[in-house]
Amino acid sequence: MTAADSLVQLPAGRFAGIDFRVKLVLLLLASTLIFVWNSLIAQGFLLAVTVALMLAAATPPATIWRLIRLTLPALILIVVIQGLWSPFGVHPVFTLPDSLPLLGGAHVFTVEGLLFGLVVCCRILVPLLAFQLVFMTTETNDIVLGLTRLRVPYRVALLFSTTFRFVPLLLEEFQAIKDAQRLRGIDLDSFGMVRKLVAMGRMLVPLITGSLAKAQAMEIALQARAFTGSPDRTQLHPGRETLTGMERAMILIALAFWAGAIVARIGFGMGGSVL
Repeated sequence: MTAADSLVQLPAGRFAGIDFRVKLVLLLLASTLIFVWNSLIAQGFLLAVTVALMLAAATPPATIWRLIRLTLPALILIVVIQGLWSPFGVHPVFTLPDSLPLLGGAHVFTVEGLLFGLVVCCRILVPLLAFQLVFMTTETNDIVLGLTRLRVPYRVALLFSTTFRFVPLLLEEFQAIKDAQRLRGIDLDSFGMVRKLVAMGRMLVPLITGSLAKAQAMEIALQARAFTGSPDRTQLHPGRETLTGMERAMILIALAFWAGAIVARIGFGMGGSVL
């Protein structure tokens, strides 16, 4: 199994059978509550729920760790920057010795800065994992059907789903280019950071060229089938036009929780402080 396959493989589980419209509501919660709450406890709870849903959907822990690892350097940098220069910092984590010239007695890292840096990290990880959860557990055709049932124009829904179809293709194409370079004795994994960035920049030329060729082939195929984007189309699962009672209840509970969190934040200030 290639790296691309492991990122786009649909995991088994009940979450995969939930209607895409319900998953969009969950994405709404994950994308908005991270900005409603400043509390690290609330943000950590939201992150824990997202990870728990991914595990319940049979997402391999290695996939979750791979996503976190991709953003780990940026997350560490955010925590360091907030800890050093946060304007909200009051209580120092430690203070430099007075014997040091120029910097002696200076406060290094503040508790408030470190905590807010962790909040920002949660704001990055929660939507990242939530989007991965939704689109890993949803077939591309179900995405199109879900969007059209929400009265999204079919052309827009097709463009949206086609974008996600191209993601695994681009990953496979990039891996094929790396393998071709390795056969020629060029191992990118053994390069330093600067040299690797230069080599990857040169690899973008064949990657973009191949992507444009695939896009043109898709355009020719659509024209050959007289594609018009008409919304009057037959569907593979017409019975899924209506949501089940459980799915309706999930949407109502999620929207009620979302509205309650916003009212509690604006009216009572709940979740406004870091702790």
